[in-house]
Amino acid sequence: MIRVPIRLQRLLPSIVRAAQRVYDEWSQDESGFDEEVGYGGICHLIADEIVGVVADAGVMCTSVSASHEVHVYTVLRLDRSGVWLIDIRPYVYERGGGYNWKKIPGVKFDKSDITVELLDPDPNSFREYTGEYE
Repeated sequence: MIRVPIRLQRLLPSIVRAAQRVYDEWSQDESGFDEEVGYGGICHLIADEIVGVVADAGVMCTSVSASHEVHVYTVLRLDRSGVWLIDIRPYVYERGGGYNWKKIPGVKFDKSDITVELLDPDPNSFREYTGEYE
């Protein structure tokens, strides 16, 4: 089992608060429509907030759109431990698929909802996981 670096562990409470703020501001009508995202979900907004928290801590990161599903998550680089994924999987807070999602009522995030996964122990591989090429 890969141990999550202390630097990332310390960010988890701030990530939870940021994600909760996005979720709490998501307001769908009875048909599932929201003024900001239409009928879509909020994974991209949550990923953007995670990027903000991580970048404010001085860590290189970006949001990434998954090619195999309609989902956005965060990838970051730690010089001593590699390339990491941080995400809150969409089925924790919404139901649906593609570009049609409905909010699961009453969700309260905690650290156990955050996926932290080592993608590559080589921090120089960051661009391979973000699609950012020079």
